[in-house]
Amino acid sequence: MTKMTIFLFLVTLFSPMTLSSAEESQNISTKTAVIFNTLCAKCHEGECSGRLSFDTGSKAADSHIKRYAGDTTVSKDESKEFFTLLNHMKTKCALLMPDGDKWEQENLSHFALPSSKGYFIPLGLLKSGKYLIVIKTKEEIHFRVEVISNRFDSFLDATVCPDQKEESLGFTLDETANTFLRIQSRKPLHITAMEIKFQDK
Repeated sequence: MTKMTIFLFLVTLFSPMTLSSAEESQNISTKTAVIFNTLCAKCHEGECSGRLSFDTGSKAADSHIKRYAGDTTVSKDESKEFFTLLNHMKTKCALLMPDGDKWEQENLSHFALPSSKGYFIPLGLLKSGKYLIVIKTKEEIHFRVEVISNRFDSFLDATVCPDQKEESLGFTLDETANTFLRIQSRKPLHITAMEIKFQDK
């Protein structure tokens, strides 16, 4: 198993009166980061650029965030966390996961949406080469699998149509990259085990 390391990407804030970048990023929960990076990261592709202004604060974006959160209930505190992540992504163009939470097979549900219709799992810093990712699920349903870098480079984007409860997918990294696994499904999906296997160069 590849050793998994999660890097903390500092959040840039506009107001000098707010907490420092490091302090602010530590306040973001894994739950919020998983929801944001699974459901809201499309904002990076321009959907929100013309409608949200960061210097007006999180309240201006509150209704927008709640509208696009799907079937996930968003509290006021979580809305502020979403805004911090959106601010970070638009100014730094990078994904963020909280510092200190490491992926382990026994707590995969920690990185699932509350609806169980998606996952966002930090795979850590992977060196260049070929990899095989093995995903075991409780259900036999369709789901989309992506492996992306913290800079939104895509290494795998596949739709899985399983006729069994285990899928193996290959991907290649041309250079060392901090990577994440994003999974989305239309119905609740429960991952029972996952493994990343380094093959060769």
